[in-house]
Amino acid sequence: MIGSISHFFVIFVQTAATACFCFYIFHDMLKACFARLAVYTFFLCCFCGFLSLTVCEICSRLPLDVDSELISLFIMFIIGYFCLRSVVSENSNRILFVLYLSLHVQYLCLSVTYLAYAAWFPALSVNYDYVPADVPGYTLPILLLGPPFAVITRRIYTTLRQADDTVYHRIWFIPLLFLLLYCVQVLFYPVSQKDTQAEANLMRLIISICAFVTYSQMATAVAQSAKATKEKEIHTQLAHQLDLQRSRMEDIETHAEEIRRIRHDHRQHMQVLKGLLENGDTGKALDYLNGYETSTAANIQPVLCENFVVNTLCCRYETLALQSDIAVTRKLKLPQDIAIAGCDLAVIVGNLWENAVAAALDADKEHRFISLHIQERDNTVFIRMENGYGGIIYQKDGQILSTKPDRNKTPGVGIASIKSVAARYDGMADFVYTPEIFTASVLLYTGVKSAL
Repeated sequence: MIGSISHFFVIFVQTAATACFCFYIFHDMLKACFARLAVYTFFLCCFCGFLSLTVCEICSRLPLDVDSELISLFIMFIIGYFCLRSVVSENSNRILFVLYLSLHVQYLCLSVTYLAYAAWFPALSVNYDYVPADVPGYTLPILLLGPPFAVITRRIYTTLRQADDTVYHRIWFIPLLFLLLYCVQVLFYPVSQKDTQAEANLMRLIISICAFVTYSQMATAVAQSAKATKEKEIHTQLAHQLDLQRSRMEDIETHAEEIRRIRHDHRQHMQVLKGLLENGDTGKALDYLNGYETSTAANIQPVLCENFVVNTLCCRYETLALQSDIAVTRKLKLPQDIAIAGCDLAVIVGNLWENAVAAALDADKEHRFISLHIQERDNTVFIRMENGYGGIIYQKDGQILSTKPDRNKTPGVGIASIKSVAARYDGMADFVYTPEIFTASVLLYTGVKSAL
């Protein structure tokens, strides 16, 4: 009877410690108040205590040698997972990750308890039934080690939470592997011998500490990767701006060269026209003027849009598309003076063009097209890009994945940049597709009265 009571209180304390550990990690994601959580936790701890006693009693009556603690742990883990999902506004991957780390802390505390038993209380180390001394023996390491490791775990979780979830959506496999390693050591290391108990529990303790060192380094690596991704996005935006400035300089130089050429040839043209008019050849003079006008117009690139940023990007990417046998249609009505930063327009229009050209290249010949519509009206700017594509879209958790060779089917940086810019203008960016056509729609609010 005393052993069952001791067993119950040990499981009660371990369950309560695990619940508090997880609540601390997810304290800003909880959906219930602390008073209600306290009541839920109390009944959950009581249930797990009785469950462990029941499983232990059932396993003791089986003809096979079954580890009742592992079975109880597995059942309680499943219960704990679904309980956390009901009270925490977090996805399942992060819940699993934190829950596995909480088990690591429990095992670390158990290793400290078993090591202390083997070193200073050998009578307790060989007694496999619970006794009253086990209640403080199991509780003290939890009280001493639980809080600092909860702080460490919170930092790891916060670091991973700042990164893109798709980068580490299966990262909970790592703590799971460490738990399996721990279980293998428990099942196959001969700790029943008195001389090896201290060494075995010291090995368990080292495994648990190494696990947390690994998690810390892993979180740092993920954070650096997320930082590198953001820097790459910034560099992409800067590259668009630099490309615009370079295009502007090229246009200015081309225009200046054209003016110099016209001025240089002006005298010769005047001499020819003067001679024709002096001879009374008015018809030939008109033909000469028409031919001169045609040759001049052919050397001047038409303006596609009043807005310089949109015009520059459309001229460049349209030329690239036409060279790749991609049909292009456009309807561009956007003034130069608009309350949208040029760099933001460059990010949106540039990424839309880049993605559309890349996708259309993979489409069949009859679906190799790009259609762009940009219009400003009533303080809003509407951008719609339609293009053909190869018919294959990769998605994960509602995000469209990039198919570019260097992206390895990760969330597209271009789409994320477009959504980020749209959000800054209280707008939206929507991406839909049919089996043949991919459509991107962007809505921006300018806050400036339209001139249309």
